[in-house]
Amino acid sequence: MRNLNSLTKSLSVPAIHVVTVHAPSRSYFGGRPHLPKGTAWPVWRGRRLGFLARLSLSEINAVRTIEWLPPTGALLFFYDIEEQPWGFDPEHRGSCAVLHVQDLDEPLSPSSEVEEGMSFGRTNVAFKEIEVLPSTERPEVVALDLSEEEINGYEELSNDPFQGLPRHQVGGLPTPVQDDGMELECQLVSHGLNCGDSAGYNDPRAKQLMPGVKDWRLLFQIDSDDDMGMQWGGSGTLYVWIREDEARIGNLGNPWLIAQSF
Repeated sequence: MRNLNSLTKSLSVPAIHVVTVHAPSRSYFGGRPHLPKGTAWPVWRGRRLGFLARLSLSEINAVRTIEWLPPTGALLFFYDIEEQPWGFDPEHRGSCAVLHVQDLDEPLSPSSEVEEGMSFGRTNVAFKEIEVLPSTERPEVVALDLSEEEINGYEELSNDPFQGLPRHQVGGLPTPVQDDGMELECQLVSHGLNCGDSAGYNDPRAKQLMPGVKDWRLLFQIDSDDDMGMQWGGSGTLYVWIREDEARIGNLGNPWLIAQSF
């Protein structure tokens, strides 16, 4: 078997692992979003979306700067946790929302109580810089022509940065549960093509939309997490994507969420 460390060294990309902590923080899963006065709670199909997380951009940037994100403020993530739309249908637009708001003045002390009306108890988080590898479906990995033994070793290398913890992640490349083609899926579905089967991919408009695939960036990957009571389908994962050109100008109002499950 070839030396996988040297073989894959050039393939890794930086990302930020989101880990739970029992310490004060401006970033957390669950609890209350602390919406600024005058900011409406996101609604979809007549009901409030569930609140997932609040991430402080200053705390993220203290670990690693993501150049296409705003340098200050906080990002609030919402999702329809009741229906849990998969994201392959254009009609799922609005089932995920991201708000860019002012950061909290002070860090919040740890708390795990589930407040009335909230989906999850608050769990504070911190950020850790890691390097992640592309999945074995990505062209740069396919080009390596890995043997079965090498694929097993590659998957072990891919797991190492997370140290057995849930794969909550900001930026970088996704850890797909199913197919690794989410940038294409986001581009097509957000432009009106249903990707629940092959029809959307084979639609004549798909070819015209291909140039925009490269603009999509993984904003936030939210793993299932038993400790927090978060389950996405059968131990699946949520992937929140955003267009880089929009994020660079502070427009985070058009995210697309893809859900995948075992």
